[in-house]
Amino acid sequence: MIFAYTRISTTKKTQKHDRQQLTIQTYADENNFIVNEWISETISGTVAAENRPLYGNMFKHFKSGDILIITDIDRIGRSADDVISELKKLKSIGVRVVALDVPYMNDWNNTNNDSMYNMIIDIVITLKAHMAQQEREKIVTRINQGLAAAKEKGHSLGRPKADVPTDFIREYNKLINGEYGSMSKVQFAKMLDMGRSTVYKYITMLNDKATSQTF
Repeated sequence: MIFAYTRISTTKKTQKHDRQQLTIQTYADENNFIVNEWISETISGTVAAENRPLYGNMFKHFKSGDILIITDIDRIGRSADDVISELKKLKSIGVRVVALDVPYMNDWNNTNNDSMYNMIIDIVITLKAHMAQQEREKIVTRINQGLAAAKEKGHSLGRPKADVPTDFIREYNKLINGEYGSMSKVQFAKMLDMGRSTVYKYITMLNDKATSQTF
């Protein structure tokens, strides 16, 4: 079976599935194959793949030898880590992914060549993992810069507004708003490459601040 998955994040008229569907159909025509199942999902890109209803239902129907076609590789994940996770799961059950925006992954001949496909998917996973690590390091750097700037301005420790970096607050808001799915606080600390005690301290400070503002 050949599946085509398209995703847009809103129902606004500026976003439609048509463009992705046309791109995939053109690719199918050029390579002389028929897409057996079209799945079009409208859901925020911040939602993890495992929490997307239509994607999840499609995944349940996958069998070894099936092919999944997407216009760009980030359609199947919320982040680099999420994409890596999905690629590994799909590979483990024998489903091959054709991502039209990724060189070599968009070559139909490579998809039908076992050794070539496995080599390509392993390279893509490695590159995505490197990108994910770089992004985590950027977040940590921004947080540390925020701390350093606060100290230079003479803010004393223990005051939430001064001590909790803006970047941490933004990432924590994503966590509590469900944008990171079912990620635990321990996993959140690992994602930020921060000590658990530091993360819990920041969370406590933010909670204390929120409580004081209600009175």
